[in-house]
Amino acid sequence: MKDVKRKKRRKRKLPIPYLGIYTALMYIFLYVPLVVVVLFSFSATKTTVKFGHFSTEWYVRLFNDPNLIKALFHSFEIGIVSVLIAIALGTSGALFIVRKQFFGKDVFLTLSQLPILLPGIIIGIALLMFFVNLHVSLSRLTILAGHVAITTPFVMFQVASRLQRLGTSYEDASKDLGAKPIKTFILVTLPMIKTAIIGGGLLAFTISFDEIIITYFLTGTWMTLPVYIYGMMRFGLTPQVYAISAIILVFSVVFIFFMARFTGTKAEEAER
Repeated sequence: MKDVKRKKRRKRKLPIPYLGIYTALMYIFLYVPLVVVVLFSFSATKTTVKFGHFSTEWYVRLFNDPNLIKALFHSFEIGIVSVLIAIALGTSGALFIVRKQFFGKDVFLTLSQLPILLPGIIIGIALLMFFVNLHVSLSRLTILAGHVAITTPFVMFQVASRLQRLGTSYEDASKDLGAKPIKTFILVTLPMIKTAIIGGGLLAFTISFDEIIITYFLTGTWMTLPVYIYGMMRFGLTPQVYAISAIILVFSVVFIFFMARFTGTKAEEAER
């Protein structure tokens, strides 16, 4: 019996390398293609099979392409405007669902999550049919509407999560001291949730800037950068496409870094 118990203890103490191997393989699968994209963006050869000598030729060609620059500014325009609208709608929606009790609240929360849960192709087709039935021509306004629809829930649930953790004690104290609801929001609530709003806004901008599926369904002759890149890739992968992808990758990583800085418990501790 003692030998059996000792064997069981040894089996429990034995390390399990499979989890570490699986994790390493997952990281390789996810990040090696990104490294390849950045690496070949500095290749002097046109082929994407063999790396040539180091060169920034493809980046120079990119910034000398007027259509690319126009598409880049279009993405910034849509991203900034959609984020501002998403912050206004998302913050007000978060205050409504957290601070108010109303009939059908659970249904409202479920429907609010649909833009996050549904595939982009379904949302894109639904919005396209909606605008076609209203006889609205596809333009930057239809793209903006689609981006607002998918970014608002991210801001709303980010702010709602912060409001739920904060509670209502500070707001109640402000009201007891005679402050009006608007003054309470500006001087008490807003400073406590500002990092959640910034973090949600940065996340929303990253999603808007990289969005291609919904944009593809709602675009006419007015193109954003991801749609323009997709048009280039239809003619085959080139180092020029790799260069654009590398720029977007770096841009997205920077935004995600700042988003992480303005979200979570560390951001709450910094506010306090």
